[in-house]
Amino acid sequence: MPEVSVVVPTKDRLPYLRQTIRMFLSHVEVKEIIIVIDGCRDGTLEYLSEASAADSRIRYVNNVTNRGVAYSRNRGIELVKCDYTFVAEDDITLSEGFFATLLEHMQETGADIISARNIFRWQSESIPDAIARTDKTTEPTINRKLITVQVEIPVDNHRIQPLLPSPMLARTEVFRKIGWDEKIRRGSAWREESDFQLEAWKSGYKLVYCPHTISFNLVIDNDRSGVHALAGFRRIRSIVRNNWYFIHKHRELIAEEFGVTNLTLYIVRFALWKIYREIVKPPLWNAALRALRPLRRK
Repeated sequence: MPEVSVVVPTKDRLPYLRQTIRMFLSHVEVKEIIIVIDGCRDGTLEYLSEASAADSRIRYVNNVTNRGVAYSRNRGIELVKCDYTFVAEDDITLSEGFFATLLEHMQETGADIISARNIFRWQSESIPDAIARTDKTTEPTINRKLITVQVEIPVDNHRIQPLLPSPMLARTEVFRKIGWDEKIRRGSAWREESDFQLEAWKSGYKLVYCPHTISFNLVIDNDRSGVHALAGFRRIRSIVRNNWYFIHKHRELIAEEFGVTNLTLYIVRFALWKIYREIVKPPLWNAALRALRPLRRK
């Protein structure tokens, strides 16, 4: 069985990080978890100092100040000892047999980088409810107008595609060779993964979407930690700025793969979409779920 290292950047999310570490340690393939402390002030350093002393599989490095997701992932990858690495978040949950499934299908498909179906679960939802909701999501797996991947799509089989859900499994050497672009500025986790994936795609690596297992990211009500420390239109501005850098950096590949040639029109459409997704949609979803909860109990 291949051994897997897990790299997790974190910022001020200790209650969720505790659960995430315990979850990773329950998977037999995971031989080490490297936590990158990215400017935490909530006791994360003290907790990891104790946890790593009690369990040698837990390791950590401290950025001291907030350096962003790209810097943190690069730093974490430098410390990895296993041949395979899973790059994850601090609020993630995995299906049973997650790594066994991905490693098996990685070999079966010849994938260099592989990602599972990734469901964003609202805090008021159970995992079965989240699966039932997203099972209704329709194709395509990639929105070529917005240059985004629809991470929750329940397709029948593997897909080779240039964009994947962000929790990724690959050989450690692939992550080290491509790396994350630290010019994509901190403040919002947006386009670090897309940039990495397009760089890998241009380098000839095979990226595979595997729908046969699932990872779950928790959508926390009124979250102001981690990459959500910026909120509202300040967060939108940061996301649009990163996206503007990304589309100019990859404009030739984007024109070829996605058919996007008018970058100004694209960025306007993208900004309106993010305003809806980041500001308008979450409170509407939460309100709807709260209203339906009594009916589900009946």
